[in-house]
Amino acid sequence: MKPSSKWNVHYAEDSCRMGRSFGEGDQKVVLMIDRYQPGDALRLSFIGKPAYTSLNEGSIRIRFGPAEAEQEAEFYPAALADKTPSLILRGSVRIAPYSPEVRAAAEAALKAKKYDFEVPEITPEQEAAVTFIEVTRSIRKPFILETGSLGAPLAALEKCTDELLDHWGIDVAKHAALSRRPKPRSNPGEWMKSRDYPLPMLLSGKRAIVHFRLNVDTAGKATACHIQQSTRPKAFDDAVCKAIMRNAEFDPALDAEGKPIASYWLNSVVFHI
Repeated sequence: MKPSSKWNVHYAEDSCRMGRSFGEGDQKVVLMIDRYQPGDALRLSFIGKPAYTSLNEGSIRIRFGPAEAEQEAEFYPAALADKTPSLILRGSVRIAPYSPEVRAAAEAALKAKKYDFEVPEITPEQEAAVTFIEVTRSIRKPFILETGSLGAPLAALEKCTDELLDHWGIDVAKHAALSRRPKPRSNPGEWMKSRDYPLPMLLSGKRAIVHFRLNVDTAGKATACHIQQSTRPKAFDDAVCKAIMRNAEFDPALDAEGKPIASYWLNSVVFHI
């Protein structure tokens, strides 16, 4: 599908969104790319009839071509108010999937209770080399979005996320040279339990994806919880902040000189039955 609109970047208080339309009429697909902080993680949504699926959950195959390898991404189906189908990826993806070596190292770090494992970031050259996004499996009609080079669009998204940090009162320059990011003192995956699932939402079978941000002070204390984006209802947002603020503990971020510095920490919670 060829582009049928220009790229548009939306600056929100806690997130950045970039979107573009491809194709026309019943074949039209709108691509939404969300990012909540500087880095290479992308949250993707596809809106349009070709993205329809009859599954309640599953995974698609996605490829940022022509150079990068295919990868799998889990999704939730959804629909707009006018019943237009949409496909929301449950987690973030990168232009290139993690190599087996990186995955193994990350798993080893988790077993060793090292929760601040760093992975190699995607380079600007890799972003510029992408000219299309291919989506297959689990959807009504596989499609290829002819994006053109993603170099300039993703650079605009990066500019937006840098401005986000400034808006949050974060020193962008100092954070670019951190010697350590806020480091969880326990496994973040255990900060929420099944009992934290809002009971009315559980009984009605509702699911949600909630992206949140914590302010972390120089002592490593989480001082505030912000919902960056959520599929709602609000009961899910309230449950996340209540549980996370009760259980989150960090070693504080350190600047280039090794001194504690106020920072932030981001993550997501998926409510899944």
